[in-house]
Amino acid sequence: MNKRIDNDFLTKWLNNQLTKNELEDFKKTSDYALYEKIMDVSSQFEEPIFEKEKVFKRIKAKTTTSLGVEKRKSKVFKLNWLSTVAAAVLIIFSIFYFLDNSTNYETKFGERLALVLPDSSEVLLNSKSSINFYEKDWNKSRELFLVGEAFFKVKHGKTFKVTTDVGEVKVLGTQFNVKSNQEYIEVHCFEGKVKVNSGESTHILTKGKALRYFKYGTDEDQKWDIEQQEPTWKNGETSFKSIALKHVVSSLENQYGISIKTSDIDLKQKFTGSYTHNNLKVALKTVFEPMKIGVIFTDAKIVTLVKK
Repeated sequence: MNKRIDNDFLTKWLNNQLTKNELEDFKKTSDYALYEKIMDVSSQFEEPIFEKEKVFKRIKAKTTTSLGVEKRKSKVFKLNWLSTVAAAVLIIFSIFYFLDNSTNYETKFGERLALVLPDSSEVLLNSKSSINFYEKDWNKSRELFLVGEAFFKVKHGKTFKVTTDVGEVKVLGTQFNVKSNQEYIEVHCFEGKVKVNSGESTHILTKGKALRYFKYGTDEDQKWDIEQQEPTWKNGETSFKSIALKHVVSSLENQYGISIKTSDIDLKQKFTGSYTHNNLKVALKTVFEPMKIGVIFTDAKIVTLVKK
């Protein structure tokens, strides 16, 4: 979802003032489930009677201590009583619910992280990726939110759901890889069966099948067969099949922590191939030489691409 979820946006949501498209996009984000839970709890409250100054000081102290937030002037919104209370409850519960329940893991440039979830399912997180889940609720709902790429080995049990900005993947117990950004979701099934929901589309993948779905319809959905038993990036090599060059460039930047200048390059042209994680110069040569694109290092961490 491109629109920033701020106070104005939440106020419109609380007052049922979002457009149909805005609401549909909001429901697809990882934030929506959290706000829904908050509103379920807040709906049980009657009109409160409280000491404003005390409550405000406690909230301010909590946010300053936990989040390192400096004092700032707050915005004033003209809302009816219901919206005011709901917005206040939403903010309060967002702070305390998130701090008390949310577990988050993330990786930096070129970093990988192996994790074991509360049910003993395993996750291997690729570079510049993150997962977020509610550990206290894990036995009730095996659901996590993913940004980036991860490989999963899921223990058999209740439905296991991976939610991304573009779609969600549901399984009972299997091995699969999910790569997702703001434009597309790509899923590889290595064992068992997975269900991928993206927008109005639903796809079932079995062992040896892969799917790529684009959020904005900028490209056609793609399905293909895979021979690997696990994602190649686990062994130090990232692979692509017929994908726009801009996504390969982004992957290289995340893997090596560099900036690639592409002003003279057609980033819509498709790339099929792979690059190594162990040598930047070799990786750049492997990707760009077959496409007749030159590479110039203007700095240790800045690369400029030029047409040959």
